[in-house]
Amino acid sequence: MRLSLFKRLRGNSPSGFGLELLSIVIAIVLGFIVTEWRESLQEAKKAKLALYRIAQEVELNRDAAAHMLPYYEKMLHRMDSLGRDSFNVNSDIKGWEGINPIAFQSSAYQLAIQTGLLSNIDFEMATNISLFYVACDDYGITSSYARQSLLIGQLEQGYQYYTLLELFRQHCQVLLLLAEHLQDDYLPEVPTLPTEE
Repeated sequence: MRLSLFKRLRGNSPSGFGLELLSIVIAIVLGFIVTEWRESLQEAKKAKLALYRIAQEVELNRDAAAHMLPYYEKMLHRMDSLGRDSFNVNSDIKGWEGINPIAFQSSAYQLAIQTGLLSNIDFEMATNISLFYVACDDYGITSSYARQSLLIGQLEQGYQYYTLLELFRQHCQVLLLLAEHLQDDYLPEVPTLPTEE
């Protein structure tokens, strides 16, 4: 039927062949446009899902920091009351449970980076998300230093414990501020996770 339509349009005119060729080119171009539009919709859905997963991860990390911050503050207060280096943490400090570093999660963020999904979101949002995870990494560096110091016996004096707990306290405060900023200004609310279609 299509061929007969073109034959009728073309008739005996050489310009009819040009019309047929033009319609084929238009159909191909439209096909590419529709395919690209569908792919961009899929990428937008994936980026939105990645943001929900990052929001969940930020919430978990924020909760972990909020949970540990009072412990760090309480231990620092008790160390202050004893003097910073004239005590044994294991015997002199009531409620001492160790330095208790937090293992923050970053798998959703790392996956979003590796798959390029963060390139599909607002630059300012991506920057603020990255700052939060840099702060998590900074805490992890302090945590690694603390574990290494414990293993090789360099963490013995009260002031050394005090310094580590003070660093952990400061890291937690920074993380809580950054998480609050992300949650208030950029990330979707956590409870509802959209399903992939």
